[in-house]
Parts: sequence; C-alpha cells; structure tokens
Amino acid sequence: MKDYQTVILLVYPRLERLIFDIGQMAEAKAYASYNGRETAEKCVEKILEYMHVRDCFAALQGMTEDILAELTREERYLLEYKYFRRRRMLDGEFADIRMPYCERTYYRRQRRLAGRLNSLFLQHGADETWFLRLFSEIPYMMSALENVQRRGVSELTDKRTKKSLRLESPAG
Repeated sequence: MKDYQTVILLVYPRLERLIFDIGQMAEAKAYASYNGRETAEKCVEKILEYMHVRDCFAALQGMTEDILAELTREERYLLEYKYFRRRRMLDGEFADIRMPYCERTYYRRQRRLAGRLNSLFLQHGADETWFLRLFSEIPYMMSALENVQRRGVSELTDKRTKKSLRLESPAG
C-alpha cells in the first residue's frame, strides 16, 4: 500500500470531527471579523481557505466511505483492527468475529487487503498526484504523510488504544 493511502486510512476516523471543527473555525472567523485588525480582504481569504480545507476533507471522507462499502465484513474488520482501532467498532459491529487462523495467515490477509485497497483507491481516482494536488497546501496531511514515510504505520497506530485480535487456535 502506498504511503498516501495509509495516511488516508489513518486520518479517516478523524475526518468527521475535522470537518466540523474547520467549519466552526470559519464561522468564528466571520463573527470576529467586525473587530479584527486585519483587512476585510484578508479575513475573507482566511475564511475561504478554511472552507477549501473543509471541502477537501469532505471529498476525502465521501470517497473513503465509498471504498470501504466495497469491502467484505472480514476485510472491514482487518482494516478496523490495523488502522482505526475504534473500540466501539471492535466491540460492536465486529464483536462476533472470530478469526480461526494463525498469525501468519492474518498477515497474509492484511497484505492481500492492502493490494485490494490500492486497486480500489486507484479505481476511484485517488492516486498520488490527486492526493498531492488536493492536500499539498494542508500542513496536517503533509505532516501525516511525512510521519508515515519516516516512521511507518506502527509508530502512528501504537499511540492509540490497542485491543488484541480475538484469534482462536486452529485446533480450538
């Protein structure tokens, strides 16, 4: 899987909150504009910048949801476990999933899922050029991309709440 795709998956659980917060920032900027020291033009530019970032994140959220809808339940579970680690999802929607295969098989399935996700991202027009065109001006995304390139996924996901896989031994 490409680094930019990894960034998309790592950021996905936060997108709804980011979209809301950026909208709030634009609204606050508009309310505060009447007593600000900057010119009306600068204020409008900043609000438009916030709105552009919000729209980029909203487009990313929609595309990612379309891609996730094409995955099987097991693939979504593997994705949830590796990238999102949202406890409510692991305990809720996927509480009944038991993976009756060994750790080696788990990693093979993760590798296969990465290939499928790569293909789905490309089918939806989300290649590296698209990502950089959309997010090169957004420091949050560029910082996440640098972190993935420098440290890898485990460095970023290890900071989040962990929950072990509910693996059963092949014999039991």
